[in-house]
Amino acid sequence: MHKFTLLLKKESRSIIAFAILSAILVTLLLLDFDKNLFSEIFHDICVYTREFVGYSTVFCILVLLFLIFSRYGNIRLGGEKAKPEYSNFSWFSCLVMAGMGIGLIFYSQEPLYHLFNNPYVGNVSGTPEEIAYSLTLYDWTFNVWALYGLLSIIIGYLYYNKGRALKLSSIFPGRTQEWFKNLIDVLMALGIVAGLTTSLGLGVSQLKSGIDYVFMTNVNPYLLMLIVGLVATWSVNSGLKRGVKWLSNLSSILVFILLVVISVLAYMNLNVSNTISYTLNGIGNFIRNYIHYNDYANTASDDWAAGWAVFYQLWYAAWTAFVAVFVAKISKGRTIRECAWGVVLFPAVFEAVWFGIFGSAGLPVKEQLYAAMQNNLPQSVFFFLHQLASGGGYVALSVLVMVVICFFFITSSDSSSYVVATILSDDKEVRSFNKIAWSLIQCVAAMILFYCGGLALIQSASVVLGLLVLAIIFLGTIVFLYILIRDEK
Repeated sequence: MHKFTLLLKKESRSIIAFAILSAILVTLLLLDFDKNLFSEIFHDICVYTREFVGYSTVFCILVLLFLIFSRYGNIRLGGEKAKPEYSNFSWFSCLVMAGMGIGLIFYSQEPLYHLFNNPYVGNVSGTPEEIAYSLTLYDWTFNVWALYGLLSIIIGYLYYNKGRALKLSSIFPGRTQEWFKNLIDVLMALGIVAGLTTSLGLGVSQLKSGIDYVFMTNVNPYLLMLIVGLVATWSVNSGLKRGVKWLSNLSSILVFILLVVISVLAYMNLNVSNTISYTLNGIGNFIRNYIHYNDYANTASDDWAAGWAVFYQLWYAAWTAFVAVFVAKISKGRTIRECAWGVVLFPAVFEAVWFGIFGSAGLPVKEQLYAAMQNNLPQSVFFFLHQLASGGGYVALSVLVMVVICFFFITSSDSSSYVVATILSDDKEVRSFNKIAWSLIQCVAAMILFYCGGLALIQSASVVLGLLVLAIIFLGTIVFLYILIRDEK
C-alpha cells in the first residue's frame, strides 16, 4: 500500500494531465457541437491576438540576436569541456523532422495559393510570384523558429549548466510555489498533445486523400492513425539515440531524394528551369518586405493573417512546448551561439529550398493547381504529382510522398511522447511505460478530436495553448537573462 501511495505521488502530474484530457475528450464525445463554431472560434482568436502574437515572435528574434552577438553566445551547454552527442547531420535532421514535419508536405504548394489570394500584391514591392513566395517564407522561417530557438536555449542552459529539471517549469525562479510549477507542466503537456494532434490531423487527412486519389479507394483515417501511432510507440521506446535519431536521419535522406526527383521531373516534363532565380528573387523580396509583413496593426490583412501567419505562429508556439525540451536535450556540447544560429538559420535555408522547388515546379500548372487546392487542399499535392509524372512513375512518386508523411509524423510523435513523459515524471530517466503510455494516449486523443470536430477543433485547441506558451516564453526569458547576466560575469 505504501509503494502504491508513493507511485501515485510520483506520477501525480501524469494522472492529473490524463484526467483533464479524458474529461475534455468525454465532454466532446457526449455533447453535439457545431463544427462550424470551431472554425469561427479559431478565426476570431487569431484575429484578436494578432498583435500580441506577432510582437512576441519579434521579441524572441531580438533576444536571440543579443545572445548571438554578445559574449554570452560563447557559453557552452554542459560546460566548457562538453562535447556534442549528435553529429551535425543528425542534429539538423532531428531539428527539421521534429520542428516542422507534416506541415511541409501539407502546405508544400503554399506559394501557389498565395499567388491567387493575398492582400499584399500592389501594396508592397515585387512581382506577384515573388510576393507569394516571400509570404510563405514569412509564415515558415524566422518568426516561428525563433520561438523554438530561444526557449530551447533557456531550457538547455538551465538543465545542463544550472542543474535544473528538463521541464518548462524549470525556467521559473527556484522559490516559485511547487503547485504552480506542476500546473505549468500539466498545461504544457496538454499543449504538446494539442500541437501533435494538429499535425496528425493534417497528416492523416492528406494521407487518406492521397491513398483515395491514387488508388481509388476509401481508406479509414482512424486505421491510419492507429498504424502510425503504433510505429511511433515502437520508436519512442527505442530511445532518442536509436529510434528517433535513426528515423530522423532516414527521413532527411528521403526528403533529399524527393526534392531531387521533383526538380528533375519539373525540368523534364514541365520545362521548369527557373528554380534558382525564383528562389533567390523570392528571398530578396522577403528581406525587402519583412517590415511590411510585420505590420500587425494593418487590419486589411487580418483575415489573411488569421488563416496563415498567426495560425502558424500559434501552432508553432503550442509545438514549442515539446520542441524546445527536445532540442535542449540533444544540444549538449553546443554553444548558445551555435544553437541560436542552427535552430533558426538552417531550417530557414532548408524551407527556402523546399518551397522554392515546389513553388517553381507548380507555376506552369498554377491555375489548375489553385483550383485543386480550393476544392481539396490535402489532395492537391497528389494532383500536382500527377502533372509531373504518369503511370507507374506517378504511383511510385505518390508512394514516396506518403512514406515521407508517415516518417514526419512518427518522428514528431515519438519525440513529443518522450517530452510529455519527461515533463510529467520525477524520474531522471523516463521509464518505458510512461513513454509508451503517452504515445498511445496522444494517438487516441487525436482520433477523438478528429472525430468530434475535424481540423477546426484541433486547430482551436492548439492556438489557445499557443497563447499560454508565448506568455511563458516572455516570463522565462526575463528570468533567464537575469540569471545569465548575474552568473556569467
